[in-house]
Amino acid sequence: MHATTPALPAAARGSRRRGPLTLQRLAGLTLASAALAGAAIACSGPAPTGTPPITPGTSAGPRSVNIVMRDYTYSPTVVDLVPGETVVLHVINGGLEVHEAALGDMPAQLAWESAEAATVGAPPGPTPFVSPPPGFDGTRVVAASGQLVDVVWTVPLNAATAPSGWFVGCHIPGHWAKGMVVPVRFVDASGQPIASTPSIPPVLPTPSSGG
Repeated sequence: MHATTPALPAAARGSRRRGPLTLQRLAGLTLASAALAGAAIACSGPAPTGTPPITPGTSAGPRSVNIVMRDYTYSPTVVDLVPGETVVLHVINGGLEVHEAALGDMPAQLAWESAEAATVGAPPGPTPFVSPPPGFDGTRVVAASGQLVDVVWTVPLNAATAPSGWFVGCHIPGHWAKGMVVPVRFVDASGQPIASTPSIPPVLPTPSSGG
């Protein structure tokens, strides 16, 4: 039920009547609006660019990283991480379907995709257990619709050296193909990138070509 705002009495609203909106008055209002907009832009200064400085998280004080999942997108569109820092991932599923956030390089993404492909056509329910691939040092968070899951995780020190880059992807069957993947950008404490942000492959390569 929407709350309604009670109408104010005429005295409170002011009884001054305004004449019809002529072309002259419209031009004056337009010029005034333009002047105000220009002043606001001048005061606000240039729009910020890049990643602002980051205080890397520690085991005693992990940095909060929010990841919002929807059908079939992530927010933010790029996840900034500092190699070696400890973060607490706040993963929120705002979609209607079960989603996951699998953080890892391309071989890890391929492993999740292959393991979960077996559930194609299965009735709705919990996602299957997936054994981490050898050497996997990422993390995977699964959340039902409307669920918030918090996970503490330490970013590998060598993560930025992965040839394929890192991604956050959903491997519930068909979700990656619908666009549910974003890149990870590795930055230093000043917010400067220390590795190139990977391009998202429109189609996952076969496991033999991943890396």
